[in-house]
Amino acid sequence: MATPRWFSALSDALNKSPKTVIYSLATVDASASPPIPRVRSIVHREFISPTPDSPLLVSTTDVRTPKVCQLASIQPQPLPPGVSSNANAEVVWWFPGDLNEQYRFSGKIHVLPRTDHELFKSFPRERLAPDHDENGKEFDWEAERIRVFDEKMGGVLRASFARPTPGSPLEKYEDAEKWPAKLPKTTEVDDETKPHVEFALQNFSLMVLEPVSVERVELAVMPNRRTQWERAGKEWKEKIVVP
Repeated sequence: MATPRWFSALSDALNKSPKTVIYSLATVDASASPPIPRVRSIVHREFISPTPDSPLLVSTTDVRTPKVCQLASIQPQPLPPGVSSNANAEVVWWFPGDLNEQYRFSGKIHVLPRTDHELFKSFPRERLAPDHDENGKEFDWEAERIRVFDEKMGGVLRASFARPTPGSPLEKYEDAEKWPAKLPKTTEVDDETKPHVEFALQNFSLMVLEPVSVERVELAVMPNRRTQWERAGKEWKEKIVVP
């Protein structure tokens, strides 16, 4: 099982532009009539590869946000790999400057909340888990969720998960001054911060994108190049198309 060429190119772009970690996530709000698209910017946190041919993109979210319901509204189906109708989201990642490259991902985003949340049971933990974590121990998704909370989030970001429900009414801006401004890691809590950290962890979730198709557009080369990959079993079928 070889690493897909799109992942090698993406990793190279990220190494050359390590601060380019924000991409756009598009979903469909099926609760509206008619359904309408929704898009927002999210931060890339890491890659996880259960097998070399299956790189996953990991980001984070508050489980109370509308995008979680939008993602969950399209449930995983027993479809063969590479069937794009099983996708519930698209991501576009733009690398500016000298790179001038765009990556588009279509796939299934799986939400990993706390273990007692109703969505936890639908997360394909065994199928998406690598054999071991970065320390050589057996990989555990709950431990990974907490590790990302501690190591990938700053104090201000950790505190953002301890706020009231995102999008709920706020009478005046000054009310936000009552919320904790920063929170420590789970290993550094005291009696004052412990309840806030526990509440933040209840809301903190991973979003794991499992791509089924990828597109790369290269605008820094002349003539421009556009390449597409489709998942087919354990392989990626590549084709060149007109930019």
